[in-house]
Amino acid sequence: MLITLTPKRQFKIPVEAECMTPDNFTGKSVDEIAKLPIWEGNKKRLLNELFKIESKTNESSNETTIQIHGDVSKVKRIGAKMCQGKIIIEGDAGMHLGEEIEGGTIIVSGNADSWAGSMMKNGTIEIKGNAGDYIGAPYRGSTQGMNGGTIIIHGNAGNELGNFMKKGLIKVGGNVGQFAGIHMKDGTIFIQGNSEGRAGAEMTEGKIIVCGQIPS
Repeated sequence: MLITLTPKRQFKIPVEAECMTPDNFTGKSVDEIAKLPIWEGNKKRLLNELFKIESKTNESSNETTIQIHGDVSKVKRIGAKMCQGKIIIEGDAGMHLGEEIEGGTIIVSGNADSWAGSMMKNGTIEIKGNAGDYIGAPYRGSTQGMNGGTIIIHGNAGNELGNFMKKGLIKVGGNVGQFAGIHMKDGTIFIQGNSEGRAGAEMTEGKIIVCGQIPS
């Protein structure tokens, strides 16, 4: 099944969309999907109040695929805790993309905001643009970082990439900010560009590879 979502308007305040996962959409009709709850700021909405929803049978695959067209840079927690299926975002994505993801694939054609892959356990997140800070990192005060899976960023990434990382792979095609791999316990971070410094601060295990330059 292929579900296509298109924003009905440009969002000016954050939208909380943890309902937007293949797990939640599988086995539901368009009318049932339309009634899933979503928050715009402090107002509870239905999914079809904010998004146009279309469905068609995907003859090439049995898995559920969600395709999102347009700018969803204000939409947070897309793909949160998903275990299967695929999400394709044709534009920019908001914060906490793929938070605690356990399986499946998320592909973003644009940029992704901070905390993408936060506390992820498995699966794949691919961002073809740039990513914000705290990629694969836990919430403030938590030590439960990325524990498996793969994050691929074709552009640049911000600060504290892979904070408290325990397993998995993060690959960055561009440059990163400061403190990549801080508190890292295991796993691999591969940076094709430069690091702004302090990479691997307080790390105990794991591997960080920087192909570019790093300050002394």
